[in-house]
Amino acid sequence: MGDTPESSPAKKTGQLSNPLNTGIPFNSDTTRPSVSAISLNTTLFKHDALSKDAHNWTTWSRQFIQCLRMNQGADAYLTGKVPQPNCFAEPRAYSNWWANNGSILGFMGLTISESEQEIIDDATTAEDAWTKLKDRHSQEGPVKQVQLIRDALAIRYSTSEKFASTSSKLTTLNKRIWAMGAPSPELFLCILMINSMSGLPELCSTRENVAQALAASDGPDIDPDKEPLRRRYDSTDIKRALDTAQGLVDSESRVDDIALSSTHSNSRSKFSPIRCDNKSCPRPIGHLSQ
Repeated sequence: MGDTPESSPAKKTGQLSNPLNTGIPFNSDTTRPSVSAISLNTTLFKHDALSKDAHNWTTWSRQFIQCLRMNQGADAYLTGKVPQPNCFAEPRAYSNWWANNGSILGFMGLTISESEQEIIDDATTAEDAWTKLKDRHSQEGPVKQVQLIRDALAIRYSTSEKFASTSSKLTTLNKRIWAMGAPSPELFLCILMINSMSGLPELCSTRENVAQALAASDGPDIDPDKEPLRRRYDSTDIKRALDTAQGLVDSESRVDDIALSSTHSNSRSKFSPIRCDNKSCPRPIGHLSQ
């Protein structure tokens, strides 16, 4: 992972190029290469390993970027802002670029869990690895936050457990909730609506469908005009799903009312009035013989 391809042409062309394509390196590449070698200081990084189970992408990625930024702006390799030099025109800069890229990839691998390492095993550049990790963690936030918030709000102090233990659980859940990022007002509304559906059997399937749709989308804060290829899912979509569920509830209620009315009607038709058993009684209906 991150080895320098010796024979393949550069994927990106650097700022310096050889217009004659003679294969003769620029003189400046020997003394002042366009890309300098970076010796990463990894002691600056202080964070638990990235893990999907820990839901710590937000805080991990922030600190990882900050650490690389303090290493001569090496965070630019994560977004492809450092162009790969031409291997013929700038062999030294080209070599430095791949060395820096390999160092970042190696450092990244040491700060993530085993399951995360499997995701970036086939990545050859830091940019590719970063994109894979970002895509993996970008869709988990809203729905998982709902569950974590519910878990936190359900916890109560009790004499059956040490108060310190309960405080520790709340502290851990609080860290996990905010490690996923602060929700925007629109996202928080979605969280409230999804959470409020729990406990009602009639909304069980609706809640599941809404949660899946939100998780599969790009979130409620996407501007469709600026990002037409990304899918927005917000409280308006949830309200639409609830309107559909309300229609089903109302329909079932009307069916039940009709069935109940029919039952009462049949009961009245089968009702036999009281009749006097005295055959000579002039008015036999409504009483019994004495």
